[in-house]
Amino acid sequence: MPGEDKIKKIIDNSGIKNLKIYHDADMRKLFTFRINAIIPFLVIPENAEALVSLTACLLDNNIEYFIIGGGSNSLINDLNKNIVIIKLGRLFDSIDFKEEGSIECGAAYNMARFVTECYKESYNFAFLAGIPGTLGGAVAGNSGTKFSSICEFVDRIECLKIKSNHVVKEEHKLRKNDFGYRFLNIENLLAITKIYLKKERAEKELVFNEILERIKYKKASQPLNKFTAGCFFKNPLNSNKTAAELIDSLDLKGFQYGGAAVSKKHANFIENFKDASSMDIYNLSRIIAGMVKDNFNIELENEVKIVGF
Repeated sequence: MPGEDKIKKIIDNSGIKNLKIYHDADMRKLFTFRINAIIPFLVIPENAEALVSLTACLLDNNIEYFIIGGGSNSLINDLNKNIVIIKLGRLFDSIDFKEEGSIECGAAYNMARFVTECYKESYNFAFLAGIPGTLGGAVAGNSGTKFSSICEFVDRIECLKIKSNHVVKEEHKLRKNDFGYRFLNIENLLAITKIYLKKERAEKELVFNEILERIKYKKASQPLNKFTAGCFFKNPLNSNKTAAELIDSLDLKGFQYGGAAVSKKHANFIENFKDASSMDIYNLSRIIAGMVKDNFNIELENEVKIVGF
């Protein structure tokens, strides 16, 4: 893997059109953990063609990269200077309501706006209300509740894949075995660029009330006003307790490591409460997972994407 100086030269001299390149970008503006640190490379492709060329260039040069939307479900190691962060540009930020029941949405479209715009058209995605980030990220992690998840309503996605050592853009029709609890698993998938959804319309007043109830529940049970990345761990499928219940039973609410702490409001949230570093948050997550393993013999799986550690 090339070092920081070589990566800079490769990106700067790539000649790719419709590409914005930023060096020494502020992490606080990119990720909801609001870590006070700098990442050396932030690249914004403005369209799918630029994204194809960029990912191909990075793969050809064995350069690690990570694609973000709202930065709400990821933890990046700022000490690792050899990762290129890719943020999708404005042309991936659109929504279009087609014929009855069909919605086309760019991967960078904000989740809160998605729920609101769908409500205006009488589509009920209230179960996603209060979930941060972008629709692409939600589909990549099959976000939702224990009753509904976003991929159930995805007909197909436009995406980038590796085929015969080449990066190609194509549409992939979702099948039931492509997704499950908090995961999307498509072979050779590199990035999601657009989502095509199908859903029946609902009574508008019912949708509105469900959105209000969902947001009310989130505010009451989760630390929405803190710097977090949402639930850190997936709920274990081999336990009748949630991840939060397991962590709470170990009296870990409020437990601190450096500037990171287990939320006092919801045990499955890790907060940046006092200028935490990415390593503070990572190490605290390992302590939590280790204690759950030692006490319950349950392996907690990260829901937050961990990059560069």
